[in-house]
Amino acid sequence: MSRRWLRFTFALGVIGATWSGPADALIVVDGKIVDAWPEPALAPNVALAAPNIGLYPHPQGTVYGLTLLIDFSDATPAFDKAQIDAWLNQKGYTQGGLNGSVRDYFLDESNGMVDFQNEIFGFYRAKYPKSHYEGTSGYQGSDELFTEMLDYFDDLVDFSKYDNDKDGRTDAISIVYAGESETWGKGLWPHASGSNQKRNGVTISRYMMTNLGTSLGLYTFSHEVGHMLFGWPDLYGFGNYCIMGNGSSQKNPVGINDFYRADQGWIDVVDVTKDTNAAFNAKPNGAGYRYTNPKNPKESFFWSNVQSTDRFSTISGDGLLLLHFDKNIGSNDPPNPLGLAVVQADGKKDLDQTMWPSPGSDAKDFFHGAGVSEFSGAKFSTAKWNDGTASELRIYEVGQVSEDMSFKVGNGPIAVEPSAGAGAGGAAGVGGGGLAGAGGAGGASGSGASSGGSAGSDGASGGTLGGATGIAMGGAAASGAAGTSQAGTGGQGAPAPTTVTDEAFAAESASCACRAAGSPNGPATRLAALAVLGAAVLSRRARRSRPR
Repeated sequence: MSRRWLRFTFALGVIGATWSGPADALIVVDGKIVDAWPEPALAPNVALAAPNIGLYPHPQGTVYGLTLLIDFSDATPAFDKAQIDAWLNQKGYTQGGLNGSVRDYFLDESNGMVDFQNEIFGFYRAKYPKSHYEGTSGYQGSDELFTEMLDYFDDLVDFSKYDNDKDGRTDAISIVYAGESETWGKGLWPHASGSNQKRNGVTISRYMMTNLGTSLGLYTFSHEVGHMLFGWPDLYGFGNYCIMGNGSSQKNPVGINDFYRADQGWIDVVDVTKDTNAAFNAKPNGAGYRYTNPKNPKESFFWSNVQSTDRFSTISGDGLLLLHFDKNIGSNDPPNPLGLAVVQADGKKDLDQTMWPSPGSDAKDFFHGAGVSEFSGAKFSTAKWNDGTASELRIYEVGQVSEDMSFKVGNGPIAVEPSAGAGAGGAAGVGGGGLAGAGGAGGASGSGASSGGSAGSDGASGGTLGGATGIAMGGAAASGAAGTSQAGTGGQGAPAPTTVTDEAFAAESASCACRAAGSPNGPATRLAALAVLGAAVLSRRARRSRPR
């Protein structure tokens, strides 16, 4: 967080309050507040093979976290251990009007790919009153309490159990203390941090600390998990469009933005280039669409169908939400260029000019047929890369707001109109294969001849049939078989239309692993047959909708 934010006085009453205002979670490194995790900590031992994929840590499957409870002689807890366990772990949790437990939140947003479960120990009674740890000029009080707490729990906890990926470092240590958060940026103010201390042969790496308060909520704890487990920065200037941005509700906080979800492999990715001329249909919780800067593979435009329902019921507006991402910037520090910005359909920069925009969402931010239905350099000054050069991206003829929004991409005639993939099961791109979950659709459809990927049991993948439909792409792999760039392994390839250029990359959905790709070819005369095949495959794949 920018130091100038210290001039802003903000007091959050209780963890369960419903409010519209700043996130109260910070990232603290070596006692200093920072905008984002230092780069080496974001993706250890990962070599990126695909642009904008695996940019952040991406744990998968059941992730075991440790939650340590602390109270004080002058601050006793409002909830017992069993109540806290239910708040963090119980499926279908509704106590206090919450939309699920913390576990529910990440199961929903990850389409079941991350099951974040917490084992709970405590309460530990701190050596000194809470006022002792709060009365410091910075985070010395929290550092003191952290070391004191580790020493106490050392004989009670096997910390190596929480090194899920066996890289020698714990993944998620949460410290929850009794009482309220008091003063921003000092003492025990909620924050995520890191440590080099070792216990049970592992480094107690990232951890977070937050208060329990008198009313349980989802926003603060889940926001902190976003910092700690996934390495996401605070999204200042992003409004209410992500839990890493403004806090719109503690009881029903907004979901995670679709770019971060795509980067995790929780939803599919369709890649388009300046040579793509195609029509698509976007579904909520379906594929997101990515347009990458060929000169800067860490910069891209990304858009998806976002509807004001379920976890996003607190936002205003529906339609295609367009984002501009640049990992080289790294964080959001308005009014400077942002690492992740909303490209507002009204052409304004109401969101990214201030730390905490109010309102945090606006119906005019979305692209749709009843409002602004085209994004291009001819109409928007924001249709440029951050170095000032033209992106040449054109999204046009955006349809009416619906669960199946149509739009077109490109500057030339539409040769083939592929259907977009829907649901999770692995990321894929235009010309990309992708990783299909068991019985699920693989990558989304694309428009290019490129690599296959690997398919889970009954997953459709292989050749360049990257997902449920792969019009102008390769064939479908046999059930459970891995597709490759070789014809006859994962399906026979077919070429793209001459008006479409493919980007050959797809990603492996394993924890801290990256994706690989190749490029096959086949006779153009088979395009029509493949279109029919793709439609038939799609009809047999049930789209996994976001849990409601």
